[in-house]
Amino acid sequence: MKKYLLALFSAGTLIACAGIAIAAQPGLSFAALEYQQPRDPLLPSNQSADIVEHTPQADIAPAVDEISAAIPAGTPRAAAEALLARAGAHCRQRDAASERCTYFDVETRDEYVDAVHWNVRLNLAGDQVQGISVDRSWVRS
Repeated sequence: MKKYLLALFSAGTLIACAGIAIAAQPGLSFAALEYQQPRDPLLPSNQSADIVEHTPQADIAPAVDEISAAIPAGTPRAAAEALLARAGAHCRQRDAASERCTYFDVETRDEYVDAVHWNVRLNLAGDQVQGISVDRSWVRS
């Protein structure tokens, strides 16, 4: 009986450790990038409702660096799409030279609700990424 319990405990520990290892795998995640962002400012009430605000590039620079490192120039379009999809974005081809990938989140701040959008534009040449541009915007309601 003791051997059975020990084997059962060992198997449970192994399964738990495997689950932690899978969950801890590094990778691009827009939810994580959003969590790392400073809180959006509380604006005066006459300025805060239904106006699209863009996060300054200096504030999203670390996120842009992380996305750029994950999708270097020369990355195949399909690989970039797959990576961004795993990170939580949805991609749509704009034309032969570009594709737009977006991530949407909703946050609450005091009595306000912010609709947050991350937009990643893939600049393409043929079927490869030549560069990216990133924008984060939010609308308070």
